[in-house]
Amino acid sequence: MDKKISAIIETDRLLLRTATFQDTQSIYQLYSLPESSHYEYWEPIDLAKANRLVRRWVRNQQKHPCSAYHFVVFLKAKELMIGMCGLEIGFNPSEAGQIGHVGYRYFPESWGNGYATEALSSVVEFAFSQLSLHKVESGCVRENSASARVLEKSGFRLEGCRRQGFLIGQKWHDFMVYGILRKDIKPIQT
Repeated sequence: MDKKISAIIETDRLLLRTATFQDTQSIYQLYSLPESSHYEYWEPIDLAKANRLVRRWVRNQQKHPCSAYHFVVFLKAKELMIGMCGLEIGFNPSEAGQIGHVGYRYFPESWGNGYATEALSSVVEFAFSQLSLHKVESGCVRENSASARVLEKSGFRLEGCRRQGFLIGQKWHDFMVYGILRKDIKPIQT
């Protein structure tokens, strides 16, 4: 990598910063992998869609107040992008910007090392300490046990199941809903 990474969030092993236009190619590579889209409602994307996606993210991150943070996750030791972790605030207007929603996606070669848990825990801490959110929510399909473990290790509690509430391709899946309250926050665990 020829540019110094400017971190917004730093953990023991990771640097997280908001996405920039310079990240488009790496984001395209991540979001075009069938493995990283396996449990998502969207198919792998092409470069044109990646460009539109990053443009939208950068535009949203420049708003004040910012309603979405799309963090590029780097392995600190190698300055290598390993994934993404996003935080969007206030899907529902009645939440008045007090509830965030997180999602994440990583290159398969980084799976199983605790990076997703470490990054997610730091984004949750950011949501509570810097943005003063009341709650952060997430979820995954029932079959995605690895994602459920990441959420649980990051302090999220299972709140319920939206039966057959998530369509992937032509098949409906149970969607497991998780949440963490500001008062639930624990020290970062990896």
